[in-house]
Amino acid sequence: MASRISSLIRLVRGLGRSGRVALLIDGPNVLRRQFEIRLDDLKDIVEELGKIGIAKVYLDEHASRKLLEAISNSGFTSVVTPHDVHLCMTIDAMDLILGSTTNLLAIFSRHARTAPILRRAREHGINTLAIGFEPGFSVAAQNAADNVLRLDLPIPKQLAILKDRKGKERRKEELEEDIT
Repeated sequence: MASRISSLIRLVRGLGRSGRVALLIDGPNVLRRQFEIRLDDLKDIVEELGKIGIAKVYLDEHASRKLLEAISNSGFTSVVTPHDVHLCMTIDAMDLILGSTTNLLAIFSRHARTAPILRRAREHGINTLAIGFEPGFSVAAQNAADNVLRLDLPIPKQLAILKDRKGKERRKEELEEDIT
Protein backbone atom coordinates (compact mmCIF):
# COMPACT_ATOMS: atom_id res chain seq x y z
CA MET A 1 0.00 0.00 0.00
CA ALA A 2 2.78 2.46 0.87
CA SER A 3 4.51 2.01 -2.50
CA ARG A 4 1.17 2.57 -4.27
CA ILE A 5 0.67 5.81 -2.35
CA SER A 6 4.18 7.05 -3.15
CA SER A 7 3.55 6.22 -6.83
CA LEU A 8 0.32 8.21 -6.73
CA ILE A 9 2.14 11.12 -5.15
CA ARG A 10 4.67 11.06 -8.02
CA LEU A 11 1.77 11.11 -10.48
CA VAL A 12 0.17 14.07 -8.79
CA ARG A 13 3.49 15.94 -8.73
CA GLY A 14 3.45 15.60 -12.51
CA LEU A 15 0.31 17.72 -12.56
CA GLY A 16 2.15 20.60 -10.90
CA ARG A 17 1.17 22.53 -7.81
CA SER A 18 -2.02 24.45 -8.36
CA GLY A 19 -2.21 26.65 -5.27
CA ARG A 20 -5.40 26.54 -3.23
CA VAL A 21 -7.26 23.24 -3.56
CA ALA A 22 -10.85 22.29 -2.76
CA LEU A 23 -11.47 18.57 -2.29
CA LEU A 24 -15.10 17.41 -2.38
CA ILE A 25 -15.90 13.75 -1.71
CA ASP A 26 -19.07 11.90 -2.61
CA GLY A 27 -19.17 9.78 0.54
CA PRO A 28 -21.96 7.28 -0.24
CA ASN A 29 -20.42 6.62 -3.65
CA VAL A 30 -16.79 5.99 -2.67
CA LEU A 31 -16.52 5.47 1.09
CA ARG A 32 -17.58 1.87 1.40
CA ARG A 33 -15.84 -0.94 3.23
CA GLN A 34 -15.37 -3.00 0.07
CA PHE A 35 -13.30 -0.20 -1.53
CA GLU A 36 -10.90 0.26 1.41
CA ILE A 37 -10.33 3.98 0.81
CA ARG A 38 -8.29 5.80 3.46
CA LEU A 39 -9.00 9.51 3.66
CA ASP A 40 -5.55 10.21 5.09
CA ASP A 41 -3.91 8.67 2.00
CA LEU A 42 -6.17 10.62 -0.34
CA LYS A 43 -5.42 13.82 1.55
CA ASP A 44 -1.66 13.20 1.23
CA ILE A 45 -2.01 12.76 -2.52
CA VAL A 46 -4.12 15.88 -3.06
CA GLU A 47 -1.89 18.01 -0.81
CA GLU A 48 0.85 17.50 -3.39
CA LEU A 49 -1.22 19.71 -5.70
CA GLY A 50 -1.44 22.60 -3.30
CA LYS A 51 -2.78 23.72 0.02
CA ILE A 52 -6.15 22.16 0.74
CA GLY A 53 -8.39 25.02 1.78
CA ILE A 54 -11.62 23.07 1.71
CA ALA A 55 -11.99 19.34 2.37
CA LYS A 56 -15.57 18.13 2.63
CA VAL A 57 -17.18 14.72 2.67
CA TYR A 58 -20.85 14.67 1.69
CA LEU A 59 -22.97 11.99 3.38
CA ASP A 60 -26.61 10.99 3.60
CA GLU A 61 -28.54 10.57 6.83
CA HIS A 62 -27.54 6.89 7.02
CA ALA A 63 -23.90 7.69 7.83
CA SER A 64 -22.68 5.92 10.93
CA ARG A 65 -21.31 7.69 13.97
CA LYS A 66 -18.03 5.78 13.47
CA LEU A 67 -17.72 7.07 9.89
CA LEU A 68 -18.40 10.65 11.00
CA GLU A 69 -15.70 10.31 13.66
CA ALA A 70 -13.18 8.92 11.14
CA ILE A 71 -13.88 11.78 8.75
CA SER A 72 -13.39 14.34 11.50
CA ASN A 73 -10.19 12.66 12.68
CA SER A 74 -8.84 12.88 9.12
CA GLY A 75 -9.35 16.66 9.10
CA PHE A 76 -12.35 16.72 6.77
CA THR A 77 -15.65 18.46 7.29
CA SER A 78 -18.71 16.21 7.23
CA VAL A 79 -21.77 17.51 5.42
CA VAL A 80 -24.72 15.30 6.31
CA THR A 81 -27.90 15.92 4.38
CA PRO A 82 -31.32 14.28 4.31
CA HIS A 83 -31.52 15.38 0.66
CA ASP A 84 -29.54 14.39 -2.41
CA VAL A 85 -25.81 14.38 -1.60
CA HIS A 86 -24.97 15.55 -5.13
CA LEU A 87 -27.25 18.56 -4.80
CA CYS A 88 -25.43 19.76 -1.67
CA MET A 89 -22.08 19.11 -3.33
CA THR A 90 -23.14 21.10 -6.40
CA ILE A 91 -24.26 24.08 -4.33
CA ASP A 92 -20.97 24.16 -2.42
CA ALA A 93 -18.97 23.69 -5.63
CA MET A 94 -20.78 26.61 -7.29
CA ASP A 95 -19.99 28.81 -4.28
CA LEU A 96 -16.32 27.86 -4.71
CA ILE A 97 -16.38 28.43 -8.46
CA LEU A 98 -18.08 31.81 -8.28
CA GLY A 99 -15.98 32.88 -5.28
CA SER A 100 -12.87 32.11 -7.38
CA THR A 101 -10.55 31.60 -4.42
CA THR A 102 -9.86 28.03 -5.53
CA ASN A 103 -7.23 27.15 -8.13
CA LEU A 104 -8.06 23.45 -8.29
CA LEU A 105 -11.34 21.69 -7.73
CA ALA A 106 -10.82 17.98 -7.00
CA ILE A 107 -13.90 15.79 -6.84
CA PHE A 108 -13.68 12.21 -5.61
CA SER A 109 -16.70 10.39 -6.98
CA ARG A 110 -17.60 7.77 -9.52
CA HIS A 111 -20.95 9.36 -10.36
CA ALA A 112 -21.88 11.15 -13.61
CA ARG A 113 -23.69 13.84 -11.63
CA THR A 114 -20.32 15.45 -10.94
CA ALA A 115 -19.61 16.09 -14.65
CA PRO A 116 -21.60 19.38 -14.84
CA ILE A 117 -19.73 20.70 -11.79
CA LEU A 118 -16.38 19.91 -13.39
CA ARG A 119 -17.42 21.51 -16.70
CA ARG A 120 -18.62 24.67 -14.99
CA ALA A 121 -15.40 24.98 -13.00
CA ARG A 122 -13.38 24.68 -16.22
CA GLU A 123 -15.55 27.36 -17.86
CA HIS A 124 -14.55 29.68 -15.01
CA GLY A 125 -10.85 28.94 -15.44
CA ILE A 126 -10.48 26.64 -12.45
CA ASN A 127 -8.36 23.52 -12.95
CA THR A 128 -10.24 20.32 -12.26
CA LEU A 129 -9.33 16.83 -11.13
CA ALA A 130 -11.74 13.89 -11.19
CA ILE A 131 -10.69 11.17 -8.77
CA GLY A 132 -12.27 7.76 -8.90
CA PHE A 133 -11.91 4.08 -9.63
CA GLU A 134 -13.67 1.18 -11.29
CA PRO A 135 -16.18 -0.30 -11.16
CA GLY A 136 -18.50 2.46 -12.24
CA PHE A 137 -16.21 5.49 -12.66
CA SER A 138 -18.28 7.78 -14.87
CA VAL A 139 -16.79 8.39 -18.30
CA ALA A 140 -18.69 11.70 -18.40
CA ALA A 141 -16.98 12.89 -15.21
CA GLN A 142 -13.58 11.79 -16.52
CA ASN A 143 -14.10 13.63 -19.80
CA ALA A 144 -15.34 16.77 -18.06
CA ALA A 145 -12.19 17.16 -15.93
CA ASP A 146 -8.82 18.63 -16.90
CA ASN A 147 -7.10 15.70 -15.21
CA VAL A 148 -8.16 12.29 -13.99
CA LEU A 149 -6.68 10.25 -11.17
CA ARG A 150 -7.83 6.64 -11.30
CA LEU A 151 -7.01 4.79 -8.12
CA ASP A 152 -7.50 1.41 -9.80
CA LEU A 153 -5.02 1.74 -12.70
CA PRO A 154 -1.31 1.02 -12.59
CA ILE A 155 0.52 4.25 -11.86
CA PRO A 156 3.10 3.97 -14.71
CA LYS A 157 0.26 3.85 -17.25
CA GLN A 158 -1.31 7.00 -15.78
CA LEU A 159 2.07 8.76 -15.89
CA ALA A 160 2.48 7.88 -19.55
CA ILE A 161 -0.97 9.23 -20.39
CA LEU A 162 -0.34 12.41 -18.43
CA LYS A 163 3.09 13.01 -20.02
CA ASP A 164 1.64 12.43 -23.49
CA ARG A 165 -1.15 14.96 -22.81
CA LYS A 166 1.33 17.55 -21.51
CA GLY A 167 3.58 16.96 -24.53
CA LYS A 168 0.67 17.55 -26.92
CA GLU A 169 -0.29 20.75 -25.09
CA ARG A 170 3.33 21.99 -25.21
CA ARG A 171 3.60 21.27 -28.96
CA LYS A 172 0.30 23.09 -29.57
CA GLU A 173 1.54 26.15 -27.63
CA GLU A 174 4.79 26.14 -29.61
CA LEU A 175 2.84 26.04 -32.88
CA GLU A 176 0.64 28.92 -31.76
CA GLU A 177 3.74 30.99 -30.86
CA ASP A 178 5.26 30.28 -34.29
CA ILE A 179 2.07 31.50 -36.01
CA THR A 180 1.99 34.80 -34.10
